Amino acid sequence: MKRFEVTTKIGSLSVTYKKQKKVLVCLNGAGLLPSYENYSFILEKLPPTIGYLTIDFPNTGRSPIHDQAGKKLDNLVDAVYEVLEELAISEYILCVHSLSGILACKLMNKSIINCQALVAIEPTTKKVMFADFSENPYPEMEEQMRLIEECGPEVYFKNLTQATFSPETNKRIWELMQEKGPELERQVPGFQIYCEITEEDFENVSIETHVPVFIFCQAYREKEYRESEYCTSNTKLISGGNHHYLQWSESEKIATIIRELSE
Repeated sequence: MKRFEVTTKIGSLSVTYKKQKKVLVCLNGAGLLPSYENYSFILEKLPPTIGYLTIDFPNTGRSPIHDQAGKKLDNLVDAVYEVLEELAISEYILCVHSLSGILACKLMNKSIINCQALVAIEPTTKKVMFADFSENPYPEMEEQMRLIEECGPEVYFKNLTQATFSPETNKRIWELMQEKGPELERQVPGFQIYCEITEEDFENVSIETHVPVFIFCQAYREKEYRESEYCTSNTKLISGGNHHYLQWSESEKIATIIRELSE
């Protein structure tokens, strides 16, 4: 396993890479989490014959600070593609969380590199991204929202990572995120942490039916995904867990599917 930076048009991206013919490419959702640690429970369950690539987007994880003002989702897609080309990856499985779901759709449409399958962990849908939340569309979420409101988002997330990771890994995750926070706060007005994602990004996206899609979601979101842009005749929904970070709680199920895809 090697960790290094790849220069792209949107800034340098920190990647963690284990080379093999077949590679699992892991992409984060929003937030400052380092992607290697975010997917570590899955990666440690893979056989040595499967390689992996985790990419930290600009301003997150181990990647440097780089203003994303004026950058669109297509620019981020191009940057991920640049990394795949730079590393000469010819065959891969995509494993994505949350906002990277729509990035994955665009990447598969753009890429001539063979994507064998998409494993999407609660990928963001147009329905939720641009929903009117004046009324909670999911009563089942109320308990999670109550916990977040009671202690605040940061404490809720700290409690979650503390209960999930080893003390050493948890300490490393929070050191990286807390180091990044003040750096971002010092940037000039107008500085953008993330690229812009619009409703247009969700239009005219499609997943080829020959690509198997596995969606991991909490049970109450099944209907949303059955009606979403990620659902094709070759999509399978797997429900479980009680929070958004199913790459942690459902890592054994996810790793099993990835192993089966690679046989």
